[in-house]
Amino acid sequence: MQAVTFDFWGTLYQNAYARDERLALLGEALEQHDQPRTMDELDAAYSHARSVWNQVWRDQQQSIPIERWLEELLGHLDVRVPSGAAHELGERIESVYLNGDEPQPVTGVRAVLPRLSDRYRLGLISDTGLTPGRVLRDIMRRDRLLSYFEALTFSDELGSAKPRPKPFLRTLNLLDVKAAEAAHIGDLPETDLRGARGVGMKAVLFLGVSHREDGRELADAVFDDYGELCALLERLE
Repeated sequence: MQAVTFDFWGTLYQNAYARDERLALLGEALEQHDQPRTMDELDAAYSHARSVWNQVWRDQQQSIPIERWLEELLGHLDVRVPSGAAHELGERIESVYLNGDEPQPVTGVRAVLPRLSDRYRLGLISDTGLTPGRVLRDIMRRDRLLSYFEALTFSDELGSAKPRPKPFLRTLNLLDVKAAEAAHIGDLPETDLRGARGVGMKAVLFLGVSHREDGRELADAVFDDYGELCALLERLE
């Protein structure tokens, strides 16, 4: 085996949720443009936009851009803001994790990546939501993890999400390895494992965050502690 690729959320990093922070940014922007809404109204609009994102991600295997997300949200609220203000709001919503300590790497990631990078070419294959690839790169740079990765593929930049073959094949091409020479590690059976197996990669299920036991039948290997990973990959070889 020559390469190992990782999912981001729930695998390399802990899942993080910034709903309250983003609702606060939205409410502040609407007040500045004399169109205040109650928190219940904001919350309902946020849920609507999230449901649209989920539907597109599930049915079309794509990540919708922040412009579409805001269009759905503001339309649900029946409000209008100038295009410049909407652009600024979108950037602030996308960058919310750059203003605090979240998200954090999963326990054991910091210790294992240097060891893995000495032996394998490492890549990242991430479906993105409201946090785009440009921000995830900054988070990894902040945590001094970015340098271990030779290839990073984000759905918002590629225009295609897992389990489609394109994110996997692009990453393999950047790493200059064949699918049979690589393993993908992820927490979601329906995207990570199906996508990896679909292109001929080994599929490794990480249970430490999402606890998706229902994915075992799709996995070539399963682990829940990063202390187990090096030995697990050796067994796969």
